[in-house]
Amino acid sequence: MREYLKFPSKNRNDGSIMRLPILLTGALTPWVGAINIEIDYSYDTNGWFNPAERRLALEKAAEFYENLISDTLLRIDPSEFSQASWTVSVRNPQTGGTVSLTNPVVPEDTIIVFAGARELGGNVRGQGGNSGYSAGGFNSWFSRIRARGNPGADVSQPSQATDYAPSFGFVSFDTTTDFNFSLTQNLSGTDFIPVALHELGHVLGIGIADSWDNLISGSVFTGPASNEAAGGNPAVQAGGGHFNQSVSNKPAYGSFGTPHGTSAPVMMRPSLESISGILTVASDLDLAALVDIGWEVTPPINPSYPSLGPTSTEITWPSSSFRDYVIEKTTDLDFASPITYSEDGDGSVISWTDPSPTPGRAFYRIQSTPDGAPSALAAPLQMSTAAEKDVYRTIEVEPRWVEGCGCDGH
Repeated sequence: MREYLKFPSKNRNDGSIMRLPILLTGALTPWVGAINIEIDYSYDTNGWFNPAERRLALEKAAEFYENLISDTLLRIDPSEFSQASWTVSVRNPQTGGTVSLTNPVVPEDTIIVFAGARELGGNVRGQGGNSGYSAGGFNSWFSRIRARGNPGADVSQPSQATDYAPSFGFVSFDTTTDFNFSLTQNLSGTDFIPVALHELGHVLGIGIADSWDNLISGSVFTGPASNEAAGGNPAVQAGGGHFNQSVSNKPAYGSFGTPHGTSAPVMMRPSLESISGILTVASDLDLAALVDIGWEVTPPINPSYPSLGPTSTEITWPSSSFRDYVIEKTTDLDFASPITYSEDGDGSVISWTDPSPTPGRAFYRIQSTPDGAPSALAAPLQMSTAAEKDVYRTIEVEPRWVEGCGCDGH
């Protein structure tokens, strides 16, 4: 993904015109698209989500993740496979009961999330989780419904999973809570955006994916990206589907009016906390957890340029601790042999100044790649020859959710 930015011409001392264009790109590998989190209100029969501001807030929370995750999820359609069938079971977000869907079709790159509300009790503001299923068919069908084209999720045993590829999920919100649905402001009541982001984080696997479970040793979450985001001292603790409440503040990922790099509470803790004046949003650690459980998280660079000239060039951009950044510079548009500089992301806004400004014309390009921290798990084990035998069979997978997530209000 490339963007050419035009800047005002500058006058040289001799009166002639000097132009200083800059070329910026987002990643060394081509951006392949984004997931679609489709919010389905069909079980919100009491109409809790009828007010437009409520739907807008939830859909903006879903859009936040859509803009960051670039995985590919293959289409699920039993009619495309021999003798294939499945019945999906997912929690009814309004009643807490179970809903069964017979042979549903899931479009490519799409996760369908049912939304609703009910009285959750106590200090619980929201719940979120995934779906289960019973299915019959052959190996290719089972591969599609459990992995959707992602090899790290296409394993015979949950203990082998290094990736996560859901199809359905649910989010429920407490009907007795006085929510503030502002998209940018921390107002009276309980901010809805942090709760929505938190519950969708569970839908995306934090606390419920097999690839999450497989990175927990004792009470320690060993995900390499998360431990780097946490500074590695001490190791990130996990329990009950969350990071421990004692995990200290981390840099916020700039969104919903909260500046990037702001020291803020980690969002995927059991009880959300608020900071006066800003919304609690996903932190660098929360996004690192998505990386660890298998998602391809590729935040846009969105650079700014406080100065751009023959004597001083400064570029700033929001960084993530699980990304590395390379700044390339040439005097033409041929980047075959550029001058390169590197910066490690740390969750802050990086400010980079060219140590050797180029007189005259110069082009810059910023690219990012995954941090390169090795996976904590070996490659998924292959099923035995006997298990690979392609015969018709049935399997069953139970749905999972985190029972309840609280909030301290204001």
